Amino acid sequence: IKQMDDAKHIDLTKVSNQRTLQFAKYLAKRNQKTWVRYVVVDGFTEDLASAEALADFIEPMNNVEKVELLPYHQLGTHKWEAFGETYSLTDTKPPRKETMEAIKAVFTERGIKADY
Repeated sequence: IKQMDDAKHIDLTKVSNQRTLQFAKYLAKRNQKTWVRYVVVDGFTEDLASAEALADFIEPMNNVEKVELLPYHQLGTHKWEAFGETYSLTDTKPPRKETMEAIKAVFTERGIKADY
């Protein structure tokens, strides 16, 4: 789940988040044990409001075992170049440790296990 706000999700990934969120609800309905990965990207997902929206979404889901907080990095940049695509996050920096800790706290305060 990259971003709960659909417009921001589209801006980041170029596609809607609706299918992903529907699938998450389906897994919860089946009580399928799940880990949620959340990539922390400057300008898209590093704000606490975005983390809170995700935490509020998954808090009632008993199937979510933990949230993996993934700090953004540029290791995949070469893939975009190989496909002849422009990588729009070229100037984006990894989040600071303090940012990761603050986002982790959003989840742990709700009783959701979160690590990075």
